[in-house]
Amino acid sequence: MKYTLLLLLFFVACRQATPEADSATVPEADPTPNPALAATAEQYYTCSMHPQIHEDEPGDCPICGMDLIKVQHQSATTTAHTIRLSAQQVRLGGIKVRKVGEQPTATAATGTGLTLTGRVVPNPENLTQVSARVPGRIERLYVRNPGETVRAGAPLFALYSEELQKAQLDFLLASAQQRELSGADNIDYAPLVAAARNRLQLWGFTAAQLRQLLRAGKPLNPVPYFSSTSGVVQEVALREGDYVQEGTPVFSLVDLSTVWVEAQLYATDAAVRAGQPVTVTFPSLPGREVAGRISFVNPELADSKVTLVRVALPNPQRAYTPGLQAVVRMAPTSPQAPTAAGALRVPMAAVLQEQAGSSLWVRLPNGSYENREVELGKQAGGQVEILSHLTAGEEVVVDGAYLLHSEYILQKGASPLARQ
Repeated sequence: MKYTLLLLLFFVACRQATPEADSATVPEADPTPNPALAATAEQYYTCSMHPQIHEDEPGDCPICGMDLIKVQHQSATTTAHTIRLSAQQVRLGGIKVRKVGEQPTATAATGTGLTLTGRVVPNPENLTQVSARVPGRIERLYVRNPGETVRAGAPLFALYSEELQKAQLDFLLASAQQRELSGADNIDYAPLVAAARNRLQLWGFTAAQLRQLLRAGKPLNPVPYFSSTSGVVQEVALREGDYVQEGTPVFSLVDLSTVWVEAQLYATDAAVRAGQPVTVTFPSLPGREVAGRISFVNPELADSKVTLVRVALPNPQRAYTPGLQAVVRMAPTSPQAPTAAGALRVPMAAVLQEQAGSSLWVRLPNGSYENREVELGKQAGGQVEILSHLTAGEEVVVDGAYLLHSEYILQKGASPLARQ
């Protein structure tokens, strides 16, 4: 009874004090949630290889099976084209920025010219196609592997052909009749001998083979075929025992006494014209520089981005083999490249070029990074003009732009240009 009375008095005291205590110490709840906190709390799970995957719970990627990783939404603290990184992410990603100004940098102002990377390719004008001239069977291949060097007059293959046998017999018969019946019955066999000889020569017989045929007095079987030029074997199209028809390709030979160096030129690079002097170097051949001139500039663009520039080089020592990496340096057109009014210059490494357009990353005063689609101008000395959406004094990401771009795609699920 005593304890029951105490509990009743305590309950009455609490009922009287509760309104005052609540009004003094407990603030009224805001029915509207904090958008920043709500956005920070939002999260999803995605795949590092397939950022288009968005799942509410952890698990495996339905495409590649990798473990999904957790990603926090940042829509409340960043705009549609910005991203915020921690100091550790900036440090580990090697992200560096540079402030841009109205004047070109010292490197661009010196007019160092354009530098392109390319490779050595065979000169198609020196390509020889060796084909079968009559139907038959490949009895023997004297050259079997691409890359072998062949000299003019060297045997390539031996062919067995019934048509060749018949043509040889006709030549032997006409020659014998000319020797034995010359002047008899007023018949001149010289045209018959000449016609049979011309047919064999058209089918690949050499003068030495014709003399051998006359000495032997019987058809050659099989008939060897010899190379008419020196070169390197690019392709062996057939094997021993294969049957061929007239015109069937057997070998491809290329003469490497002259080669081409082909390089890719971006559409945003400085204009290049045929005849412009260049210097070609080879990373695998240190100290070797070759002076040349642009022999061809392809007027068509590949994938709407690059065009082909070609330099023809003499190669008497066969030192420049197909596939060799080369560096083509253009001579500067003027001591100082003109800059468009209001244009700013940034390093080419700062520009991201995608099918949707070109963009770069700018660090904002609040520490976040914004992606901007820009219009490119002329390029010189490793710098490119930015003609739009950039002002002097802003900080552009010059190192780590691709890593920043990848982090954006990982967090947002798409390229920033895809949202513009």
